[in-house]
Amino acid sequence: CRGGFGLEDARDYSGCGCVEPIAPGRSFASTNAAMVNMPIILELALNEGRRFNSPIRSGASTMSPHRMKDMADVTRAFEAQLKVVIGRLMTDLRALEEANRDFHPTPFTSMLHEGCIESGRCTTAGGARYNFSGIQAVAPVGVGDALYAIEQAVFRDGRISLADLVALLKRNIDDPKWLAYLKGLKKFGNDEDEVDRWTLYAVEAFGRELEGFVSSRGGRYRMGIYSDTLHEFYGRIDGASAYGRRKGEPFSSGLAPGNGFDRNGPTALINSLNRFDFRTIPNGINFNLKFFPRMLMGEKGRMVLSVLLKTYFERGGIQTQINVLDPEELKKARDNPALFPDLMVRVSGYTVYFNDLAPP
Repeated sequence: CRGGFGLEDARDYSGCGCVEPIAPGRSFASTNAAMVNMPIILELALNEGRRFNSPIRSGASTMSPHRMKDMADVTRAFEAQLKVVIGRLMTDLRALEEANRDFHPTPFTSMLHEGCIESGRCTTAGGARYNFSGIQAVAPVGVGDALYAIEQAVFRDGRISLADLVALLKRNIDDPKWLAYLKGLKKFGNDEDEVDRWTLYAVEAFGRELEGFVSSRGGRYRMGIYSDTLHEFYGRIDGASAYGRRKGEPFSSGLAPGNGFDRNGPTALINSLNRFDFRTIPNGINFNLKFFPRMLMGEKGRMVLSVLLKTYFERGGIQTQINVLDPEELKKARDNPALFPDLMVRVSGYTVYFNDLAPP
């Protein structure tokens, strides 16, 4: 990977947030090509193109936080870093695509794709009728919440200068009072436009940066917003975040709010999600809805869930996954797996027996 984000082993492609390599023999004309670590881009933007506490500039040379006077300066730096990361990503993807074309053609499976027989070309060479690739923005909500926190704490309330906030993040928010203040700021997922608009901005900026790029197979790159489990891994390697997340704590998956930050119930959460135009995210999203069992008990509970989902989809929603679980039951299953062999949970697009999951 060419991301240059200080990994000890450059072969660990997932760490830099740039490229998910296409496995040898993978034949999908439309494939998930990459996942991008969005919060690390904001980290670079706040530190002149460097990771927090790193002397190495791995991003673009952008304005010092000492000189940033408003949110426009912050967003210009963010977009400059995003441009550099996406540019590197495209170079890496081109190399992977050409390697698959030249060294791992898939003629048998290509026969099953519309267009390959007619064109006489493998899917890896662009023979299929559809050749788009999905690129996933990981943890855009973390970027949105951090941008709102900067706007509120620095430029509205004047509680702290941006340079001092960055210094605090470099120290992993070591002051409990500041940690409580930042955590207490408003967050995405509570049907508050002034907060939600920053996550919308992060998603829209990512989508704009992908426009115009074409793969070696002749297809466009399409934005998606899901992370599998990389939101947890990126939380371990990224620095602290301005919304009160300390280094090591996970980001939220997909378009879900941060853990415990959706405080106004599922209706407010769905209203926040419906602010997106999902037609601009054609590679899909993941959006988790979680309920306590007692909320959905009986006929009334089923009606509540039905109305919530119907409203979400009628207003443009495209995906959600639902867990109806009691945390105490999960703890009991963790401690005594044999007593709960049939307990199932929904995890980022697939269903799994809880006891089959590895411990944290």
